[in-house]
Amino acid sequence: MKGGLIGIMILISGMALSQRTIRFAQLNFVQGINNPAAIAVDGKIMVDLVGRSQWFGFEGAPNTYGLNAQYEIVEEMAVGLNVYHDQIGVNQTTSIRGQYAYRLYRYNGDVVALGLGLGIDNFLSDYASTFTITPDDPAFQSSYYKTVFNAAVGLYYYSPKYYVGISSPHLFYPKAFTGGKTKLYPEPHVYMSAGFYIDAGENFTLNPNLQVKYVESAPIAGDLIIRNTFYGRFSVIVGYRTENSIVAGLDVLITPMCRAGYSFNYDVGKLSRAKGMSNELYLGFAFPYHSDRSDFGKRRYVSNKGGFRRDYKRQYHQKHKIRHNRYH
Repeated sequence: MKGGLIGIMILISGMALSQRTIRFAQLNFVQGINNPAAIAVDGKIMVDLVGRSQWFGFEGAPNTYGLNAQYEIVEEMAVGLNVYHDQIGVNQTTSIRGQYAYRLYRYNGDVVALGLGLGIDNFLSDYASTFTITPDDPAFQSSYYKTVFNAAVGLYYYSPKYYVGISSPHLFYPKAFTGGKTKLYPEPHVYMSAGFYIDAGENFTLNPNLQVKYVESAPIAGDLIIRNTFYGRFSVIVGYRTENSIVAGLDVLITPMCRAGYSFNYDVGKLSRAKGMSNELYLGFAFPYHSDRSDFGKRRYVSNKGGFRRDYKRQYHQKHKIRHNRYH
């Protein structure tokens, strides 16, 4: 047990550097948290809430909470507000960021989205709240608090059959945090995601997806998740994390405007007894959800000159014709 606790303390010291690029097992629902290009994809107005508690029952274990509110202004543009709070022991990070995505529609209905995020990161190291074996230890008499500017960029390609994205949720990293003037240095955190959809039956869809994150001075981490959806409403997920843990969970479309999910991962390595289980809860709203992904290709048509434009005129005549036939 003592060796396990020492191992966990080593993990915490490493996670303090890499945790800012957070990742969740329910990747499909929270892509916009790490990629500003992947917002308002599943609905015109969306709000995603997610919380993750790691190493259940262990004092000072990491806890992460995120909110991503998104709005599709027009088909080419969407905006969002991304807020998350992350805590590991006495170290806390709170991030608030505005997001903007611009979409380029291809002739086959696929979409290429470019994203930008601008905001602030607040860092707090509350050393004064710790208990030490040395009374009045000067190293633990003060707490440090900094607020710095940060930015994010992203690229996201999606279609009815697959998606792939790459982003840097944090372009800068602050140095000289514990005193003096804080300086920002370019140190991109790289986050990648990919997945595809397989129609395995009339009422069954298979959705394998992969997410990988890279942070300098930390090991590459990733999740391989397989989501199995039944009747377009109920899903069961299974997967594996590179931290040597298994992932399982479920999600359900409760109403056409609300969905919820739960997942957990359990370490199967040497530290499994000490680390325990990590839990994750998700709740999302959309007004409405695009339940049929083939809708991606129905928003546009190609003009005679080869460009793209919205189908206002055609939609007006179609609605007028339907109304005319209904009453005559």
